[in-house]
Parts: sequence; C-alpha cells; structure tokens
Amino acid sequence: MNNQVRNVVLWFPFFPKILVAKDPGQIAEHLAKMGYTVRLLTYSDDRHAKVSTIGKVELVSLSAGSKLSRRIGLALYNYVLRNGKNIDCMILYFGFSQAIASVLFRLVNRQGVCIVKMDSDGNLYKRQALRIVKLDSTGDLYGGEIYKLNLARMILIRLFGEVTFRILALTADLLIIESPEAREKVLEKHPYLKHRLKVLPNGIDQNRFGELSQGIRAQRQNKILYVGRIEYPKGIDLLIKAFYRLKDKYPDWKIELVGTVTPSFDSELEKLITDDIKDRIISSGYLYGTELVQRYIEAKIFCFPSRVESFGFVMTEAMYFSNAVVSSNVGAARYILDDGNAGMIFDNENVEQLTTCLDRLMSDEQLRARLATAAKSRCEKLFNWDSIIKELDRHIGDVFSKKRTHSLATRKE
Repeated sequence: MNNQVRNVVLWFPFFPKILVAKDPGQIAEHLAKMGYTVRLLTYSDDRHAKVSTIGKVELVSLSAGSKLSRRIGLALYNYVLRNGKNIDCMILYFGFSQAIASVLFRLVNRQGVCIVKMDSDGNLYKRQALRIVKLDSTGDLYGGEIYKLNLARMILIRLFGEVTFRILALTADLLIIESPEAREKVLEKHPYLKHRLKVLPNGIDQNRFGELSQGIRAQRQNKILYVGRIEYPKGIDLLIKAFYRLKDKYPDWKIELVGTVTPSFDSELEKLITDDIKDRIISSGYLYGTELVQRYIEAKIFCFPSRVESFGFVMTEAMYFSNAVVSSNVGAARYILDDGNAGMIFDNENVEQLTTCLDRLMSDEQLRARLATAAKSRCEKLFNWDSIIKELDRHIGDVFSKKRTHSLATRKE
C-alpha cells in the first residue's frame, strides 16, 4: 500500500450480492486487504438483497430519497461535500451523477485522487445499431432488454453521454478501461488521454476459487455451460439455435444455463426450448460458491454468446477451471481469449459461426484440451485480482506523488 494514500471511497448505488464477486466488490475487498481504509457507498433502500459484509470493507448506506433525487445523485453529492477533504482516493464508475461528484471532489480536495472505471468496450456513449439498454420501471439496469430508439432520442442520449464523458475526462486523475482494444478506440478520438487512460482488466479471486474447488471430484461431462443473466442481450437464443442444429449429430450432449431468467425473456425462452430438446436444456437458476464451481468443473465447453458486453468476467472463471471457451467478439473477448489462442471467437450474432465453433469443440477432444490449457495459463497470469490490485495500487501512488510534487512546486513559486 502507498503510505501516503489511506482512505479510499467507492461509489456503487445499487449493490446486489452478485456484485461482491465482480469488480465493485473485489476492488474494494482487495484494496482493504492491502491496508487501505475502504468505504463502499450504496443506497440504503437498495431493491436487491442486502450485502452485510465484504471482508474489511466498511459499507456505508446513503438515503436515496425520492426517485428524482436518486437519479440526480443528491445523496452522493452531499457525502462528497461533507467528507471529501478526508478522502485520499475516490473511485467512480461512468455516469452523470459520478461526473458531478468528480467535479465536487476536485473542488473540495485538490490533493485527492479521482479514478473513473469506464466499464466499457471503448465505444463509451455510443450504442451499436442504435441499441441501448432499456431501464425497467425502477430504473434498474438488471433485467433490461434491448430495443431500437428513434433517431432524435438517440442523438440526445449520445450528446448527454458525451457531456458526461468530457466532464469525467477533465476532472479525473486516472481513467481505467478493461482491454487494450478498448483503450485504442477511446484514444482514436481522445488522444489527450494517452497518459491518464490505463488498461486494468477485471479478474477473479483465484485463491477463493481454489479453496472452493477442493474436495469436488466431479467428472467432465458432455455439457456446454453458460453462466449469467438469461436474457436476449446475452445471446441465449443464439446458443440454443446453434445447439439445435447439432442436436442429432451429438445426441449425448446437453446445455446447462446457470443464472436468473429475466421476465422479459421468459416467454421467448419457452419458444426456443422445443419438445425435442427440452430434456437436453438444463436451467439451474442462480448458483453461487461451491455449486457454481462444480458446474464449471463438470462442463467441457463454456459458451458466452453475448450481444452486448464490456468485459465478460464469467469467461475468466471458466478459463480458471480449464473449460474450452467459445465467445462472441464483443467487448474484451479478443483480449481475454488472446485473439483465439485461448478460446474460439465468432462474430457477434452469427449463428452459423457459433454452430461451427461448437461443432469443432464437441468433436475434437484434443482441441478442447489445448484451448483449456492455454485458457488456464492466461487466466492465472492476467486475471487474478491480487496482481490487478497491486497494479492499481501502483497507479494510485504514482498519481498521488505527482500531485504532491506539483503542489510543492507551486507553493515555492
């Protein structure tokens, strides 16, 4: 831990239990393990099951107030204004309320380090094919669906997103993005960020997964595994359609879907699972811990056919457990799978290519073994939260030291 930086605050307004294992929870927990005093801010009236503890992290519940104040982020602004002077480092995600919080933090604490995690594939405020994630009635991203916007609304959303990005770009000391490809996309239009935009991938807690896997003696089965929300944006329909084309060629293979089916996709899923394959599609619901680990250990192939993604951390979980991975080419997939050397990649929404990839993997045990070995090695090297947070710690220390040096030079003048 950098001795000059002690107090870190992360802001994530909605914090269901699933995020404990993802980057918001893991960044907080691993920084705390390094010796930082870490506070994770969230709303007290979170609609999801409450998280009671994350290691040594202090969970701070803010009152959201009305729906309008929640959307505006008044609780966050109030916290920054009251406590900003005592915050050495603030970590925010991309969003308008976070942009305003970044400005306020800069005003009340010029020495503090402000970090923005972009959580982006590099397109930032753009949406491919005029698509955007639709919020449900509560304003929650989880359980959303994709739909097409009219041109006027799309222009407004892009303008609003660009303003948000430019505020963050001007006020943040460091911006983090998840892959080299995403970084290059951003720098093509914003080259002035070259020295402040750093690549820091997401990862998994490999120590925890290693402990969970001890004692599990499951055998590999002829099974294709998917883990995540079961909805249209995740491309579940593509997987089932590809599997349907191969059902007669591989009669002893099955699919297992691990995750919650979103209400908007429930009827579509029923239509996709026809009578002739319903006994070969296993829907296990949301699994966690040892139960999830067992599914990874049992599967021979992991398929991630998502249409919209920034990183896809479940791929790194599958890689750790030596699955042969096939993924769409969205987000950081090419980086995660080493451009196809640690897994197979197909063009987004291309069922024919996905079918070909699955066919090759299902028929070739040696290919599966080679890709699984490469995936395991790459995961252990690049996607371990212990090493990722050490790199973040180094960045925090570098930024803080530069700011302090600049401040001392200014005072002498």
